[in-house]
Amino acid sequence: MKEIFIRKLFLSLMVVFLLPSFFSEKLEAKIELLDKVIAVVDSGIIMESELKKRVEDIIWRLRNEGTELPPKKILEEQILERLIIEEIQLQIGEQAGVKISDAELNRSLSMIASQNSMDLEQFKESLEANRESYKDLRESVRKEMIIQRVQRGKVAANIDISEQEIENYLNSEEGKSNLAEQYNVQQILLSIKGEATETEIISIEKKGLDIISRYQKGESFEKLAATYSTDQNALEGGKLGWRRLSELPTLFANVVETMRIGEISKPIRSGAGLHIIRLAEKKGDVVKFEDQTLVRHILIQTSEIRSEKQTKGLIDEIFERLNQGEEFKQLARQYSDDPGSKMEGGDLGWTSAGSFDPVFESIMNQSEKGMPSKPFKSQFGWHILEVIDRRNEDVSDIERKNRAYQIIFNRKFEQELQRTLIELRSEAYVDIKLNS
Repeated sequence: MKEIFIRKLFLSLMVVFLLPSFFSEKLEAKIELLDKVIAVVDSGIIMESELKKRVEDIIWRLRNEGTELPPKKILEEQILERLIIEEIQLQIGEQAGVKISDAELNRSLSMIASQNSMDLEQFKESLEANRESYKDLRESVRKEMIIQRVQRGKVAANIDISEQEIENYLNSEEGKSNLAEQYNVQQILLSIKGEATETEIISIEKKGLDIISRYQKGESFEKLAATYSTDQNALEGGKLGWRRLSELPTLFANVVETMRIGEISKPIRSGAGLHIIRLAEKKGDVVKFEDQTLVRHILIQTSEIRSEKQTKGLIDEIFERLNQGEEFKQLARQYSDDPGSKMEGGDLGWTSAGSFDPVFESIMNQSEKGMPSKPFKSQFGWHILEVIDRRNEDVSDIERKNRAYQIIFNRKFEQELQRTLIELRSEAYVDIKLNS
């Protein structure tokens, strides 16, 4: 009896210990059927489910675009290779401490939503209505942003663009076509006959200088053109209409390219006579005007030998001396703690919006020309500023160069990126288990 009891107890214990092992093996087998590792990439892995999902997405997109599908095996191999390279870059980003904040991620998603004529909440609802995961999209966009930062860090530092390359592009047919500006030009033509005497030519030249002087004193160019020009467009204010540089006479093109809006040229001599041209307007993708301010300031900072109270007392004293007529430039040279502008009498030069501390810029924008501001405090210390002048500057030439630089950069970036990705792939440990 005792022997039977011991056997039963032994069998019970065997069941207790063996059943979990049995079920665990079954469970693992089931899990392996659901998903498995298909590639080891350095310290990371790629799961079969990732590949399957990416393949399904790409097949769906290609079919929607009406593109003929390659054999599935080749497609899987290409997509797996893409996943491997993505994983390498994500690991580099993690090692470098690249983080994407929720605010940055939301801005990117809002831009995607905007491109689909929706706000972020509507976009989220649209995804859910189509049984797509907003959470998965966020994660996908986050990874893409990390990869972009890694690429910029790895590739951009190796790209060098010279001033000569920019000039060559701007002077090329492609550059002239892509970055062409259009000019609305007016002219006054003072004819000189072939048989004109030297005295007659001198008289016409004097008339040209007189016309320029009258325009600069405020007379209308249209009126001057209608009165003196012998050109067929004289009664239309001498308007030649909108032209690209390539469509203007070479004599004009070389001058117009350097002119400001509203500027009038010196007399230009041609076989027809003397031309006086005016640039009325300018337009194009690279045409840009920006408000600029010429400002100077005096900065007083606290230090080991100057307390906050003493700093405030000194700036108030300087303000009082300015009000009594002392020269801003001299006081800036004597007292200002800004080493960059001190010896220039506090002059900060012509600057565009967004160049200064927000508090400084706000006071600057509110200030009248030629009137020193009351003392105010920014993150850098106590200031007194004075706006010397304001202007709306044509920065189209800078914009053209920036656009040319970006075009050249993008081309070089793509070339360098491919070389860098091949290099990263060759240096990484990759164990593909696709056929195992």
